[in-house]
Amino acid sequence: MMSTIDQLLTGDRTRADAVRPHVLERPTRTSQDEFAEQAGVLRNATRFLSEDVADVHDRVLQIQLDGRTDEAAKRAVPELLNELAGLGFAWRDIARLVGVTVPAVRKWRQGEPASGPNRRAVARLLAFVDVLRADHLVQDVPSWMEIPLAGCAIAGLDVYASGHANLLLLHAAGHLTSEQVLDQFEPSWRDESDDRFEIVTAADGAPLVRLRQPEQGE
Repeated sequence: MMSTIDQLLTGDRTRADAVRPHVLERPTRTSQDEFAEQAGVLRNATRFLSEDVADVHDRVLQIQLDGRTDEAAKRAVPELLNELAGLGFAWRDIARLVGVTVPAVRKWRQGEPASGPNRRAVARLLAFVDVLRADHLVQDVPSWMEIPLAGCAIAGLDVYASGHANLLLLHAAGHLTSEQVLDQFEPSWRDESDDRFEIVTAADGAPLVRLRQPEQGE
C-alpha cells in the first residue's frame, strides 16, 4: 500500500498534469517556408546593397563634378560668364546660382577679379551644365532648371541655389523623380500651396503645368 506521503505526491503530480498548458507542436517546415525565408534574406541583402550603391554613386557624381569644375576654373571668369549667358542663362539667374549679386557679375564681366571661392562657383555652374548636357542629354539646361518640380513653386534653380546640385543630377539621370527630389530638398513641400501655377490639359490630352492665367478684369 502507498504511504500517505506517496499518495500526496501522486495527487500533486496528477493535479499538475491537469493544469499544464497544452503546447502546440511546431508544424513541419515546407519548401514554401524555406523559399519565403530565403526571399526575406535576399530582400534585406538587396536593400543594404542598394543603399551602399546609392552612396557610392553620390560620391562618384560629386567627384565627377569637382573634376570638371577644376578644368573650368582654369579659364577666365568673363569667358565662363559669357558662355553661360550664351547657353541662355539670364544674368540674374547666374548671380543667384553663383551666390552673388547682379552688380558683382557685371564687374567680373568688365574685367574686375573675382575671389577664389566666387571664381570656383562660376566654374562649378558651367561644369554642372556640361555634365547635364553631355551625360544626361538635357539640351536646354536653363529652361529645364526653370520647370516647377511636381507642379509646385520649387524649380531646379531653387534646388541648385541651395547647394543640392547632386539631387538635380540624379533627377536628370532618372534615379530620382521630381517628388523624390522635393522630399529630400523640402520635406514639407506637399503642405505648402502656391496659386501661381495651374494644371491644365494640353492639346495632346496630357496634363500641363503653367503659370496661372489672369482672369479678365484682373
